[in-house]
Amino acid sequence: MHSIKETFTSRYALSEENFEILRSHMSLIEKQKGELILKEGQVDHSVYFIEKGAVRSYYFNKEGKDVSVWFGFEGDIAVSLGNFIHAHPSLENIELLENTTLLKISNSTLLELYTTHIDLANFGRRLAEQALLEMEQQIFLTQTSDAKTRYHSLIDKFPGILQRVKLGHIASYLGITQVTLSRIRAEK
Repeated sequence: MHSIKETFTSRYALSEENFEILRSHMSLIEKQKGELILKEGQVDHSVYFIEKGAVRSYYFNKEGKDVSVWFGFEGDIAVSLGNFIHAHPSLENIELLENTTLLKISNSTLLELYTTHIDLANFGRRLAEQALLEMEQQIFLTQTSDAKTRYHSLIDKFPGILQRVKLGHIASYLGITQVTLSRIRAEK
């Protein structure tokens, strides 16, 4: 497991100096498994980076079923984009799947850092590009692949996910039932 500093410097090409500038504006918070850091309908003026732990975003569909949208692990960002960009009430809930350590920064502070430090602005751009790329890949997989392919893609992306995330959450993310997920997992 890489530290968040190693992740930011390797994945997003952020210099150690700029990481320290960013880090100096963040507060470290620890939350318990099952807590929500964002609730549907809430406006939160913060961005969270996952130092240690696992997080998922979900919403309730019209039948009242809980549907997982994304998972986040060490080095990932946990934020509702509509909340961050336009301060719209969140369409999703963000739940901690493990006891989690987060680095929290206010939207306004982060945006100010983007305007005063070009390297941090580029870091933010790369974060956004990565999020868009992952969203595009997920949409493409969902629309063009069968459940087995989607499952194997998820395992390739997050090799330890089965040890960290409930199967029901994984099934809802894949758009399948737990029975179908069990059948796929049983195939060799």
